[in-house]
Amino acid sequence: MSLAKLKKQKGKRILGVDASTNSFAFCIIDNKKVISYGEINFDGADIYERILDAKRKMAAISNGGFLAVDFVAIEAAVSVKSVHTAIKMAYVFGAVMGEILNDNIDIIEVHPITWQSYIGNKNFTKAQKEQVKKENPGRSEAWIKGKIRETRKNITKEFAKSKGVITDSDNVSDAFGIAWYAAHELVGQE
Repeated sequence: MSLAKLKKQKGKRILGVDASTNSFAFCIIDNKKVISYGEINFDGADIYERILDAKRKMAAISNGGFLAVDFVAIEAAVSVKSVHTAIKMAYVFGAVMGEILNDNIDIIEVHPITWQSYIGNKNFTKAQKEQVKKENPGRSEAWIKGKIRETRKNITKEFAKSKGVITDSDNVSDAFGIAWYAAHELVGQE
């Protein structure tokens, strides 16, 4: 569904999703109030065992009505360095979405920088990056990038915490950020 068509639609429950090859992090917001959040880990020795585990776990919670929502807000695909990893992510994400979607649910795609900026977690400026380098002399570029990534994850966790979502999982805080943005900017709540 296009964001333009979605703009004025009314919805009650929004499911924010951050899925990976290892887990399904979620946050449900109903009328701009956080109802539930958490993370379901997928078990298996290889990707195919994790796909099967994902399918079974998602079917169990979907059939129980826990994920009865009007909208599912997902992060729009971003580029990854490894095609192999992207394929594995697509396998698991397909299994997850296949279990939770039905004809009454609309999908919202949100670009990562869009929801991140909305919650006050914009990309670091050149000056901010230089400050991290200055504070950590002699560190490699990879280390600096990792430090910035960690800092930004903590910013998202702190924002989630300020809204009552207490978690150590950056996946859950990301799912919250996605749902929060969708609930406040994309879907007119009743």
